[in-house]
Amino acid sequence: MKEKLFTEEEFMDEDLQNDPDEEIDNNLLMAYDIAVFYNTYNLSALMKWWGKKLVIPDFQRAYVWNIKKASEFVDSMLRGLPVPSMFFYDDTENNRLLVIDGQQRLRSLYNFVVEQTFAGKKFKLTGNIHPRWKGRTYSELEDDDKDRLDDALMNITVMRQLAPDDGQSAMYLAFQRINTGGITLRAQEIRMAVSYGELAKRLYELSKDSRFDKWKFLRTKDQKTNENFAPIQELILKFWTYYFQYPNFTGSSTRSMLDDFFDTYRELDKPKKRKQGVKYYSWEQLKDVFDATFDIVNNLPLESISPFSKPTQTFLEAVWIGLTYRKLKLHKEINVCTLQAYISKWKEFIGEPEFSRLFQARRTSSVTSAFERIKAGIEYFAGDF
Repeated sequence: MKEKLFTEEEFMDEDLQNDPDEEIDNNLLMAYDIAVFYNTYNLSALMKWWGKKLVIPDFQRAYVWNIKKASEFVDSMLRGLPVPSMFFYDDTENNRLLVIDGQQRLRSLYNFVVEQTFAGKKFKLTGNIHPRWKGRTYSELEDDDKDRLDDALMNITVMRQLAPDDGQSAMYLAFQRINTGGITLRAQEIRMAVSYGELAKRLYELSKDSRFDKWKFLRTKDQKTNENFAPIQELILKFWTYYFQYPNFTGSSTRSMLDDFFDTYRELDKPKKRKQGVKYYSWEQLKDVFDATFDIVNNLPLESISPFSKPTQTFLEAVWIGLTYRKLKLHKEINVCTLQAYISKWKEFIGEPEFSRLFQARRTSSVTSAFERIKAGIEYFAGDF
């Protein structure tokens, strides 16, 4: 079967920009018990904490400021102009502060003060800069200018949820409504910050696997340009969550289901506190499940994961999990020679109305809808082909 060629516009999943899974589902909770601290730290303290007590998670959006914008922010600091406050999450379990909002500003200052380079070259202030320090590096500043910059106070909001004991729902709600450079944080970016741990690090690295490049519909053009891998991370997280939780899907939405799984396994099989009745997985176990049928699914032509006019993530999830379940749970071989033809007969097998109900409707945050799609995939790929 000849693979259909899709245009860039056809690749773009219209739901990527307005995903119902991004919506907060716990609106019945009107109030939280939250510890919020409003602190001021001088710049030299923040620079000393960098990478130790103060952490910018690897998975955060790529550094996108150009040297002119970074220079003008440093210039504002040198002039003593007011700058926006930053938002940190108090990760008390690991005795560190995670930067949620403010990484572009902090990275600019770190590049200028500590590394003294920008894009591999000396970081010399450029743009609309005061003549006293225009064109200078940090080491070339006058001593009193260095002191003024080092002693400059930064306003920091630090937040920690105390109750209810339901994971970090307040963190998600607060961070979801933080606006960073005009871009709202998405659910997966919030998860990666609030539940930062070994799983987040591993997931971040796995999401950069070049094999995902084939599935262009997973990310928007801006996400690719900014090296934002959050949509790929969420696809992998859904794969693991749905596979390991099946058939016991729980939660008020798929978002909360993913939140719970990610928070539970944040340190994989070495959690600081074990939950009763929970089977903890090692990275090797998660990776083995990921690898079981990934290449088989990835080598399918795009029209095989296009239930209608274009490839969709919901159909991809059902195919991937169905085949993995067949191989690892049912211990059945997968005939790759007949697989493509078998997928194409799915609609005919269950009937067009049922197929459309499962896969054509706009994807929702309903756990029931997700369960029905995954159940259909598992049952269909259990057949003979």
